[in-house]
Amino acid sequence: MTSPTGGCHCRKVRYIINGNPLVCYACHCTDCQSFSGSAFGLSMILQQPDIELTSGMLSINEYELNGKTRQRHHCADCGIAVWLSSPSFGPIVVLKPGTLDDTSSFKPDAHVWYRSAQPWIDVGSDVPVYQEQPEISELLALGRR
Repeated sequence: MTSPTGGCHCRKVRYIINGNPLVCYACHCTDCQSFSGSAFGLSMILQQPDIELTSGMLSINEYELNGKTRQRHHCADCGIAVWLSSPSFGPIVVLKPGTLDDTSSFKPDAHVWYRSAQPWIDVGSDVPVYQEQPEISELLALGRR
C-alpha cells in the first residue's frame, strides 16, 4: 500500500503520511463552522513524525482558541490550511483531510459537537455521535477499532 499524499490547492505545498491516523472525525462546533466556511470541519489526528513535508513551505499563523495557543500551518500562496498544531496537543498534528490527494478513503470515526450541527445534517447511525467534545482518549480509542 502506498503512503497517502496531499497538499494545498495550488500544489506548491506537498506532504506524505508515513504512519496511520490515530483518529478521524467531523466536528460540528461553531468554531469549526467558522474556520472552514462550511457546515463542519474534518480532522485527522496524526503523530507529528508521521507527516513529512516533501515540497514547499508552510506559513504559520498563531491564534488563541478557548485560552490555548494554536498554530495554523498553511500555504502562503493559496492560503489553504494543511494542518493545525498546538503546544497543548503535544506531539500530534491535526491534518485537514480535504487536502489529501485521494479523499475517497476518508471516513470519520465520529461526529463531535453535534448539538451545533446544521439541522439539515443527517450523519446516520454507523459512527458514534457526541453532542459535545468527548475526552481525547475516547476519540483515540475509536481510531483503533
